[in-house]
Amino acid sequence: MDFNNSKLVSVIVPVYNVEKFLDHCIESIVQQTYSNIELILVDDGSTDSSGTLCDIWKTKDSRVTVCHQNNQGLSAARNTGIDISKGDYLCFIDSDDFVTDNYIDSFVNEIEATNADFVLCDIISSKLTDSSMELDENRILSPEDCRNWLTNPISREYVLMVVAWNKLYKRKLFESFRFPDGKLHEDEFMINHMIYNIDKVAYISKANYVYRNNEASITGKDNANNIKHLNGVEAYEERLSIALKHNDDEFASTTLKWSLLKLAHFYKNGNDKMKHQSMEMFIRLYDSYHKILTKKQQAKYRMFKSTPGIFCKMFIQD
Repeated sequence: MDFNNSKLVSVIVPVYNVEKFLDHCIESIVQQTYSNIELILVDDGSTDSSGTLCDIWKTKDSRVTVCHQNNQGLSAARNTGIDISKGDYLCFIDSDDFVTDNYIDSFVNEIEATNADFVLCDIISSKLTDSSMELDENRILSPEDCRNWLTNPISREYVLMVVAWNKLYKRKLFESFRFPDGKLHEDEFMINHMIYNIDKVAYISKANYVYRNNEASITGKDNANNIKHLNGVEAYEERLSIALKHNDDEFASTTLKWSLLKLAHFYKNGNDKMKHQSMEMFIRLYDSYHKILTKKQQAKYRMFKSTPGIFCKMFIQD
């Protein structure tokens, strides 16, 4: 079914020092088969030529809006885009990535046909592991299905569900939500807002989004000891707290276990500051929530508090 470009789609692209990739990203958006878009480029204080490239694109295509702001981070840039957007649907694309020509078209057709709250697609990425489930067919996901995709953070389906940028959203999902300023792993907080506040989600099995492995990014290997990576565990804690409020003890328990393992991983591979902060956070989380674990699980994770080196050798892979 073709919905004839009747709905405006706001495509929000945060931009920061990506001069090598930006033209390719923007070209992939303005060449979409679905033409009723507004492309919002938010230059977050770039110090290279990225801001100038944004302005050049504004002169090339009337659908392009450019906003320049002082560097505030990815969340703030996305929030600026949301605040000035006018679309019926919202879409986020990272400025060092690109999309296929029918990326938006396929999304709009699916969301209009299914009345899903958001639609997500598979992605092309050299970093993703295989899925633990079949993902080669389009499907409709219930809220419970969405939470099931979030039970293993190292799986492909977890990444597909968490990230903000392989999706098309109904505008209503952002009426009461903005990305948390100053946090890394802001997408983890975003999905927390949605997993108990949606009716259904549509999944498109075609890989229409191409994720570029940019090691210069804040989540690249060069920034592995950035203490803000612990923000991701803060998002896990928020998620398990929300789950407990909804009496979803099994999901809360699973989320707690992954939180503790993540902190042990940071401890094993981090510098002294990361080790100290990870241990402090581990102890606080364990002491606050250990009662939702089985006795055997409590004994396992209690070991980390007294003998973290032995725990890491037994349970943490590099």
